[in-house]
Amino acid sequence: MNSKLTLPTFLVVLLTACATDEPVQLPVNTEFDIVDMSGNWEKDYQLSDDFETEFNLYVFDIQRQLNPQSESINRNSSIALGGGAGGSMEAIVGLARFTEEITRMPLLQIEQDRSRIRIDREDDFALLCEFFNRQSMATETPFGNEQCSWSRDQMLFLLTLQNGLRIYYQVTLAPSGQQLNITTTVSSDQVSTPMTISNYYRRYDIPENNIDCILTLTRNNVCRQVNN
Repeated sequence: MNSKLTLPTFLVVLLTACATDEPVQLPVNTEFDIVDMSGNWEKDYQLSDDFETEFNLYVFDIQRQLNPQSESINRNSSIALGGGAGGSMEAIVGLARFTEEITRMPLLQIEQDRSRIRIDREDDFALLCEFFNRQSMATETPFGNEQCSWSRDQMLFLLTLQNGLRIYYQVTLAPSGQQLNITTTVSSDQVSTPMTISNYYRRYDIPENNIDCILTLTRNNVCRQVNN
């Protein structure tokens, strides 16, 4: 499994459609392999993207797009962006921090059968997809539109929110079945460049009831036995 997943052609179509205010739809794919992703998963911080590093690269890329001939831009330079083609600094930072918030979850629980998958994420809303008769699912919510579908052996989720934000999830299980990748791309009507964060998870077993575990600052679970 590669440490980075390339964005599919669909994302290019998505951004083009958003620019022209045309409705966005996930591809309807009736030929796909249902992969069993069920189980409990904990984040692998060594393989996952470090947000601050990705944020600096993200701003650097926007700076480079706005000033392609400038020799003063470097990856460690301070942020100095105004309004314009890239978007305002407030909008860019807002998009990035929103991306950080929805990709920080350390634990996942996935329940799945032949027609439904539910991904419960700690401290965030669950992702739910029903794929009866191998069809994709679209749902209207008070917050916007949610779509999901299988693409070969990937599960795709697209959330289009009323405030102009779009969240695109690609969920991929490694051939070994022991590693899960969730690549999240967030785009906005106010910012020309989407931001992508790739996180990796590994399976873990839920401790018995008399074992208490916490996620420490070193990003590892520390467990102790609780006396009844």
